[in-house]
Amino acid sequence: MAGYWAQMETPSSSQIELDIADVTRGDDGIIRIIFHPTPSHDLLAAKEVVAAHNSLAEGVPCGVLADIRNVTVGADRQARQYYTTEEASYLKSAMAMVVTSPVQQMLGNIFFLLSRPPYPTRMFKSEASAVGWLRTFEREA
Repeated sequence: MAGYWAQMETPSSSQIELDIADVTRGDDGIIRIIFHPTPSHDLLAAKEVVAAHNSLAEGVPCGVLADIRNVTVGADRQARQYYTTEEASYLKSAMAMVVTSPVQQMLGNIFFLLSRPPYPTRMFKSEASAVGWLRTFEREA
C-alpha cells in the first residue's frame, strides 16, 4: 500500500510517517499524532493512524496527543466510529487534542459528542497544557 508507512524499520521505531499524519512516541511515553492538512480523513486513514499508534505503544496503554492544528477536513463518519472501537482504543489511556481555531474546536466537539470515545478526552490550545493533563493518567510506578 503506497504511503502506508513511509518509515517503519522495526516495531520499536519512535516515528512513523503516514500520508495523513506523523506519529511519534516521545521520551515522555506520550504518542503524538501530528495531522497534516489533507482533503479527506476516511476509514483507511484512520486505520493507518491506529496501526501506527498501536505499534508505537508496544502493548502498553499510553496518553495520546492529537495535534489537529493543520486539519481543514475532519474525520468522516466511518473514521470517527472506528476511532472508538476496541481495536482503536485499547492502547489509549487518554487523548488530548490540540487546536487553534474555532473551526477545529467545533470538529473536536463533534467528535466527542457523536463518537463518545471510551477513554478520557479533552481539547487544549497548547501542547504544554495537553501534556500536563495527559501526565495525570500515567500509571503509578
